[in-house]
Amino acid sequence: MQDFLNSLLGLLDSLLKLVLLLLDPKLLIPVIFFIIIFASKHKRTIKKKIQIQSQKKAEEKEYKSSTYYQTTQLPYSSVKNDSGRYGEYLTYKYLKVFETNGAKFLFNLYIPKGNGVTSEIDILMICKNGLFVFESKNYSGWIFGNENQEKWYQTLPANRNKSNKECFYNPIMQNASHIKSLKTLLGTEIPIWSIIVFSERCTLKNIQIYSKNIKVVNRYDVALAVSDICNHFNDNLLTESDIDEIYNKMFPFTQIDETVKKQHISNIHNNTNPQSIQHTDVLSKQHILPNQQETISSQSDIKVNVNNNTNTINEVTIDKSVKSTKLYQ
Repeated sequence: MQDFLNSLLGLLDSLLKLVLLLLDPKLLIPVIFFIIIFASKHKRTIKKKIQIQSQKKAEEKEYKSSTYYQTTQLPYSSVKNDSGRYGEYLTYKYLKVFETNGAKFLFNLYIPKGNGVTSEIDILMICKNGLFVFESKNYSGWIFGNENQEKWYQTLPANRNKSNKECFYNPIMQNASHIKSLKTLLGTEIPIWSIIVFSERCTLKNIQIYSKNIKVVNRYDVALAVSDICNHFNDNLLTESDIDEIYNKMFPFTQIDETVKKQHISNIHNNTNPQSIQHTDVLSKQHILPNQQETISSQSDIKVNVNNNTNTINEVTIDKSVKSTKLYQ
């Protein structure tokens, strides 16, 4: 019993010495200071996480209310994680101000070309001044190019005092191909402007343009470039009815089946020349011959059959609805 009491007294004595040691100002002040710093950093971290989550929710809410989402129906996460898609969406955000003046937008239009392949337009703006076809390049670095040269160059920093130079296909020529397919499809003479949009991370070092209907700009200048064109050519060429008609005609080409999109990418990468696309009216099941035209709905459901053996497009099936427009081979 006496040994137990001695052990208990020894433990109490040790605890008392520890408490007195902790209460020693030389040790207590640094401990309190460390606790305050740790708590402050932890509080800032939590606050930052809350702000990021709140910002993400606000961005997603803004995205879901946009024309881009209403047209593409792509989830925000997939757009944010895709450099090309996200660049298109950011470009649209600068341009959406023109919607207040009656402009309408379409995105990722897969236009059939004469040789059977498709031509993808990133952004199409239809307004009273005509059509604006935007080619979005979500690049970084220094950009060098000439309207008439097939290759443009992108310079990126590599190591100290060194840089990495890469070439890419002239985006003006690329967009010219899109515009050519668009003109063939519309079959009417409407003023069309070609706008090449590079990201804010780019520096346009030496870009030589000679044509009046072409602009090459950074994304933050795209709205100003369009405004300058509209102010300079202030003719009301298209009525509200004209804008709606063109929009309805082009809308089906934004609702293309994934197989067409994959084939489009494959054609670009492999430089293939697939068989001609045969357009089929799902009701009559009659093939459209070259140079003929068939009426389809502005809300058509376009489906594509692909030959798995040759990896080429066999036919595009179009489901009719109420309002009709024209599709050209």
